[in-house]
Amino acid sequence: MNVADLVRVARDPRSPVHRRHAAFSVLVDRFQAMALAVAMEGCGDAETARDASQDAFLVAWRTLPGLRDPDAFGGWLKRLVRTQCSKARRAAVPLEGPIPCPVAPDPSDTVLQQERRHHLARSVRALPAAERAAVKLVYFQGASLEEAGRLLGVTSAHAGKLVHRARLHLRRALPREIARPFLATRPDRTFTRQVETGMLDELEGTYLFPERPDRPVVLRREGGTLVAQAAGQRNVLASGRANRLAATEFDGEVCFLRDRSGHVTGFVYYEFARRLGVARRVAG
Repeated sequence: MNVADLVRVARDPRSPVHRRHAAFSVLVDRFQAMALAVAMEGCGDAETARDASQDAFLVAWRTLPGLRDPDAFGGWLKRLVRTQCSKARRAAVPLEGPIPCPVAPDPSDTVLQQERRHHLARSVRALPAAERAAVKLVYFQGASLEEAGRLLGVTSAHAGKLVHRARLHLRRALPREIARPFLATRPDRTFTRQVETGMLDELEGTYLFPERPDRPVVLRREGGTLVAQAAGQRNVLASGRANRLAATEFDGEVCFLRDRSGHVTGFVYYEFARRLGVARRVAG
């Protein structure tokens, strides 16, 4: 599927939850290198950039229905990443206590940064032409592998191979203290799995039916599954039809409700296709 098709499936309320999650996971795989490259520029360090990128993907997942043009996912995600980087920078500023006096930069630090940039630029220039072009698009301009492939006239898979080979060359050519932060933007499945976990985490919480306030329903993630606990019973929820999760041990389904910002506010409960009640989220 192309990007627009993946977006349409990921936000289609008629599509099974597992299919929506799978489509969005493919988007994460395709765009994580771009997101990390943009975040590295905005955050400055690899760990904060990774957190900001994952947060941006989770915001994208929640607000995907609001994206007008599915083809614009890449540019939209870049803006979300920059927003998360801005939040991370604001969070790093102390809110209490004396305001620190500005300190003039150490000239030696400035020289060291310039030397590192020069060393990186020289190593990139030394790459074979195709690898150099792919690295510039993905790491410096924040393009996805699909966008890079289109601009280079190759498939996204071939663009990925070019980036992989370039990474190997740069790892050999650059000192570790330069290579490590630059190559921290590499795509990996761990990143995608963490986003997938966040997609389940957003459903966790305590829910109450108004007519049964003494019988809360608690949803908790256990590994890659969501478990419901209520009235002493434990049930694993699996993907059902449409935007629903079905209990594996009886004919019950929950259909999650969201506000305009995409946050989960409750769920509708069904048994044997009959609507039996609406539970409101009271705690995350």
